[in-house]
Amino acid sequence: MKRLILHVGHGKTGSSAVQSALALSTDALAAHGIHYPAHPSFEQARAGRISAGNVNGRTLISTARTALNAGRHDVLLSNESLIHFFLDDPALLDRVKALGAEVVVILYLRNPVEHAQSVYGQTVKRGGSVARFDAFLDDYQTPAKVRAFLTLLDKAGVDVRIVNYSNHADNILRSFEDALTLPTGTLTPAPKARVNRSLTRSELEVQRMFNRHWGRRSSRFVSDALCNALPDVPADRPSASAKALAAFIARQAPIVAEVNALLPASEVYRLDPPQVGGDTGQGNLTFTPEQMEVLVAAISARIPNVLEHDRWHRLLIRLRGGQHGNIPTRLKRMIRRDKNG
Repeated sequence: MKRLILHVGHGKTGSSAVQSALALSTDALAAHGIHYPAHPSFEQARAGRISAGNVNGRTLISTARTALNAGRHDVLLSNESLIHFFLDDPALLDRVKALGAEVVVILYLRNPVEHAQSVYGQTVKRGGSVARFDAFLDDYQTPAKVRAFLTLLDKAGVDVRIVNYSNHADNILRSFEDALTLPTGTLTPAPKARVNRSLTRSELEVQRMFNRHWGRRSSRFVSDALCNALPDVPADRPSASAKALAAFIARQAPIVAEVNALLPASEVYRLDPPQVGGDTGQGNLTFTPEQMEVLVAAISARIPNVLEHDRWHRLLIRLRGGQHGNIPTRLKRMIRRDKNG
């Protein structure tokens, strides 16, 4: 029986790096009997840029059916948001199983404090958030969602391979090869050392300000521009107050204990607090010349030269320069054009 292998995320567990490598390794995967169907995002992925795998939750069934019917290979589909589609619609798993293939799920998780830091950065970076990290911690629910998802998979009898990203961040591709029982080196890494890096504290604050004044689409010319042009800039982890962090750990501890009972011993959650107390991001912001160049260039490209193209402005320039000839006729023509749209 063919296998349908679903890499479901979750978010901020190295999915972009894995997906870049998968897009670069389609032939190598095929040689091992795994078909990774092509997707329009492959060009971005192969360049080591931000991408979203080769499927989405709305097209999962149709994409899987087409790929399974296309040949004798197992099929691998990847998108880190799939976990949320399964949680929102548990019957989706029944429809996947009805395709007639053996279903294998690869689930990555990450130690809660470290993951909360990364997710917070992503909500500011691309989600339009204007919240501070202390407030974000109050609503963090990922371990509870992992618990619900593992319970769903267990009831359905699905084969699940679990990897704790926190244990494998230095060699994420090796961990994915292990999950697929592939030889070391099967997957070709992206040309960039980091894919979809996190932001520095200063970059994060600038994006948060743009979110407040411009909206979430500003990420295209702030965060995306910085991460794609400067992928090797070391990121900072957002800081929480000692009070907020202590409350967070107290809330998560019982849920983590329940999830750990469902995990292999080598991949259990750790709830040890890292060094995140103290500075909560209120100090001075600093940028390198390279960061400033990327920001100014990306933002400038989004600012239309309104004055250069505005006919009323050109008319004003003529008047100021004493060019009064034929002005009434020009005014009538411009007013008529504006009235007619």
